[in-house]
Amino acid sequence: MKALRFAIAFGILFFPVAVAINSFRFGYNLKEAYWRTLMTPFEGTVWTPGFKESAFSRLRIGMAAAEVFALLGDPIRKSCGDFGCLWIYTWQDTGSADFDQRWVIFDSSEHVKEIRKSFFID
Repeated sequence: MKALRFAIAFGILFFPVAVAINSFRFGYNLKEAYWRTLMTPFEGTVWTPGFKESAFSRLRIGMAAAEVFALLGDPIRKSCGDFGCLWIYTWQDTGSADFDQRWVIFDSSEHVKEIRKSFFID
């Protein structure tokens, strides 16, 4: 019984600390940090080799594709069409895994139109 009380008390005290760490580590708001922490056992992010969160955080709307490439290198996947391009720097390790989404969307003139940085719950 003492072990169970200790485990519950430890969890209650540790969880808010873990949320704060994930908020700082990934640059998430409180809601995303909460879900990232809660879903950690089910998280399955595949990161582009050499990916750096600090480089991704320097992206800005309007940047040219060449500038993004200089910061982040090749994405895991690229998808282009009439709308522009989508560069994917993170992906799921399974079809139903929750993951840290890091995507860059370009307009047809190859400038950043949208930056997706969130914890995606599938």
